[in-house]
Amino acid sequence: MSNSRFTSHQVMRLFIIASCILFSFSLFAKDKDDGVKLEWKAIPDSGGYLVEIKDSNGRIIREKTSATQIIVDLKPGTYEHRIGVLNRYGRVSIFSSWIPFDVILSRPPVLTSYTKNSYLSQDLPETFELKGKYLTDVTKVSLRDSNGEEVQIIKSIEYKEPDTILVYFDKKKVPEGILSLRLENPRNKITETEAFLLVADTPERLAALQKRSTPKEPFRFDYGAIARSAVLPGWGQIYQEKSKIRSYAFPFLIAAAGAYTYYKGESYLHSVKDYDAARRTNALLGYSVAQTGNVAVYPLAVVNYLQIPGKYSIASSAYHQVELSIGILAFLYALNLADAAFFPGSRQVKIEGTDKTASWSPVIRNERDGGGSSFASSNQQYLRQRVEVGVQFSW
Repeated sequence: MSNSRFTSHQVMRLFIIASCILFSFSLFAKDKDDGVKLEWKAIPDSGGYLVEIKDSNGRIIREKTSATQIIVDLKPGTYEHRIGVLNRYGRVSIFSSWIPFDVILSRPPVLTSYTKNSYLSQDLPETFELKGKYLTDVTKVSLRDSNGEEVQIIKSIEYKEPDTILVYFDKKKVPEGILSLRLENPRNKITETEAFLLVADTPERLAALQKRSTPKEPFRFDYGAIARSAVLPGWGQIYQEKSKIRSYAFPFLIAAAGAYTYYKGESYLHSVKDYDAARRTNALLGYSVAQTGNVAVYPLAVVNYLQIPGKYSIASSAYHQVELSIGILAFLYALNLADAAFFPGSRQVKIEGTDKTASWSPVIRNERDGGGSSFASSNQQYLRQRVEVGVQFSW
């Protein structure tokens, strides 16, 4: 009697099953922290499985399992694997054949450089070279139009190590317009490059496409200038190399507003003291009349009492003037910060069609109207003013 659980007929049957229905892959992609998953279909009456994985140096990893899949941590490279069926005693009854497979580390492709991407139709080359990171022979390359639809213009793709891909185009099928590049690695690792290829029939239309595809520079606050202007008004403007008028106008105006606020504050304090003194005097005189009955003090008390409303009005008016002066001071200080934040001074821009650059800066200019003077009435004359807001270019 045989000690094995399987007969020779059953062993042959298992060999056929293992050869035909074992489920394996020739290529595996893994994320940075994931393992490689090997999976196969169950073999009837098996006592488990022995998985052997051999690397390119001949080292073999063995792992027993009762499941129909395992996850192993493998470095990128070339491997072979086979699966053995165990009998009831834990011995291998039959092995499948060695099946090669590759393990790659799947990450989103990174495009570091590519050739010029704006062409007239007649100047369009047939080959583009893509260089970057994580570009392999399994990286899928496609071009898409502005609607996101794939454009079938790629004839073939050639992988050149390290991390270089040559893309061959069919020039006759390349449409006019803006095309984006889509690179895809296994496990849905996708990178898209907008406005990768611009094609037009005329230079004018190509220039229009370039203008459309040029991303707008995002607005950024100049925090260094804002901090300087917050500490000392005008310092941020000097830091931004603005004109002397703009740089020194803010500290002068804010200093003048501060001095005016201080003066009005002192006036308010004096008026409050006068008002309080009048109230105290009125109380003392009233108390004296009530206690002594001296009517000679009564006229003085009446005169002092009649002065109290006027002194109160003066103190109230001084208080409102202090409020107004503080508001003007706060407005000038906020305007100083806004000028440093939203008007960063001169910038360099490229002049289209040339290699030259020009500096631009915002301009706020107050000018008299060229019409001269006008008359509001028979004895009043005024001058009309005009404020210009714009951008000044210099080169």
